[in-house]
This record gives sequence, structure tokens and C-alpha cells, in this order.
Amino acid sequence: MRLWNSLSLLFALFAAHCLCADEISFERGGQRIDLKGEVIATHEAGIILHTPDGKMWPIQNTEIIERTKTTAPFQLQTKEQLIETVLAEMPPGSQVIETSHYVVAYNTNRAYAQWVAGMLERLHRGFTSYWTQRGFDLQEPQQPLVALVFDNQDSFAQYGQAELGSAAKSVIGFYSMHTNYVVMFDLTGGAGGNSRRSLGIRDIQRLMSRPDFQWSLATIVHEATHQLAFNAGLQKRYADVPLWFSEGLAIYFETPDVSSSRGWRGIGQVSAPRLQKFQQAARESSQPFLPDLLINDDSLRKAATALDRYSQAWAVTYFLQKRKAEEYDAYLKELSEIQPLHDPTATERVRLFQKHFGVDLTELENEVRQMMLGLRP
Repeated sequence: MRLWNSLSLLFALFAAHCLCADEISFERGGQRIDLKGEVIATHEAGIILHTPDGKMWPIQNTEIIERTKTTAPFQLQTKEQLIETVLAEMPPGSQVIETSHYVVAYNTNRAYAQWVAGMLERLHRGFTSYWTQRGFDLQEPQQPLVALVFDNQDSFAQYGQAELGSAAKSVIGFYSMHTNYVVMFDLTGGAGGNSRRSLGIRDIQRLMSRPDFQWSLATIVHEATHQLAFNAGLQKRYADVPLWFSEGLAIYFETPDVSSSRGWRGIGQVSAPRLQKFQQAARESSQPFLPDLLINDDSLRKAATALDRYSQAWAVTYFLQKRKAEEYDAYLKELSEIQPLHDPTATERVRLFQKHFGVDLTELENEVRQMMLGLRP
């Protein structure tokens, strides 16, 4: 009897701590979708479901048809299972390259995919070293990070249509909070009169060092930095972190030195395009931008204001990293604790910023402007 009672107690304790899977059926776009996974966040309007393939699904309560709690423990896919899942989403004949931290799926020149894999690993080393030296205890992702590399922009846009809509035709790459993938296409496209299939890694390195490739490369680095931030514990997927902060952090890493084989030597360099845009806007208008930047995420999404806003997000990030590093780190740590589906109000956003950087936003903005107008590309 004692043995039975002990086993019953152990089972009860296990059940209490078991991350048991939920089976959820919901309707979206006229289709029924059946998923099994772990509910990681709940809100009066809906939930977020984390599925074994690493995807996260925001689901509204009004979409849910059925929801059942199972006794089966939630388990993420193994690397081998994840590779099968990823290849099933790629065009037929696609292959993968495995590295220490990434699975790179591709249907283009293998040398280009190898170059991408090497670039991602160097960024990973640089990113990890940078934040570790700043005193951050980074998390190790539970699954390999995934990168998709399509052979051309058309196939890339076709894949991205579901998530980005028509915008997929006008971007070079993106990070998906839903899939947790960073997605891009082969930028070489037979550049320099060479057949893409004949290009080797050294040819690709030379191409990527050319000035006309730097903006495209910076975009890929930017999106890969988002992926790292969301998987290292600096940010949580679907947590309402101010968009200026998220984008400013990614821009801070987007000045790579592709000649570096040991790591990433471009972290925190001046971004010439962002600086030039900031200086132009600052000279044309003295209207304050910081209060609105802190709360207005849509201004970074709208084409009419995005370029100015991205340059301002970079400028504020650059200033804070260089002049107020300890305060920036404390602010980052507090932002990293925001949970998915918890949306701080505009007032809460401003108060949190002022808690770390002072209440006088006008004075801080003037310091940012002074620093930016004194910098050279």
C-alpha cells in the first residue's frame, strides 16, 4: 500500500509539472486546421500555441472549434524530424546544410548555401560574444535555427506570400515570428556574367564585398539578428516589445565585415545609409520625434514614414549603446521579461523608458541629434 501511495504521489507530481500537449482545431480562411502543441500564452481574445516544429500560432478564441487537453507530454521535434518538416515546405529537390547552430535548406547553388551558413555562424559567434561580454546569460535554442534560401526572388516571393502578402515581392529577406525561420533568396543571380551554378565560395565572397551588395547583405544580417534575439532570450516571440527597440537592435548588427572568418567585426559601426537619412530629416525638421517613436509602432511599418523612423530607431539605439550602455542593458533585460500577448499601454511604454533614461525626453533627443549631426558616414 505504501508503495502504491508513493507511486500515486509521484504520478500526481509528474502530472502537475508535465507540459502536456493540447489538441486544438480552429477555422481560418474557410479551412479547418488541426494542431497539437503547448499553449504558451492566453489572453481574453485568444491563445498562442507552440507546436513541435517550433512554430507559434496566434489563435483567436472565435476561431477555435475544439480544444482538448491530452496526457501526452509536449515534445519538440528532433533535428532529423525538423529537417523533414522544413524540406516539405521547400520546392522538390531541395537539400540542407547542417552547422553547429543552423539548418540551412536551399534549392540553389550549394556554394551559395554554404556561404550563407558560414555567414550565419559568424554572426552567431559575434552576437553571442557581444552580449555575453555585456553580462547577459543567453539561452541556448531548443532546436536548430532554420534558414531557407530560395534560388530566385520569384520562388522566394511565392513562399512569402502567405505571411507578407504582396510585400513579399519587394523585400530581400524576412524573419518570421510564426515559423521562426529566416528566409532569403540567392542574391548572386549570375552576377558578374558568371553562371550561378559555377560560382564558388570565393567568388561569392568577392561579390558580397562589392559596394552594390552591401545594402542587400545588411538586410539579411538584420533579419538573422532578429532570429537570434528571439531565440537567445533577449526578446520573446509575440511579446509587445516596442518596434523601434527591436529594429534598432537589429540595425546595430547590420554592418558586417564579410572578410572576417573568425567572427563578426561590424557590430556597432556607423550605418552610413541610416546616418545620412537621419541627418537629412533632422536638418529639414526640428519637430520632436522621440515621444512618438516610443509608442507608435505603425510609423515603422508605413512606407511614408518607415525610412525616417528606421534611421531614428538606429540613432537612438546607437546613442544609448555608446553613451548609456548600463541603462540600455537594464532596459533590455526588463523588456525581455514582457510575456507574449501582454501589451503594455503607451503610457507604460514611456514610463519604462523614462525609468532607465530619465524623464526629460526633450533633453535626451537633443543629445541624440547632437551626436548624429557630429558623426560622419
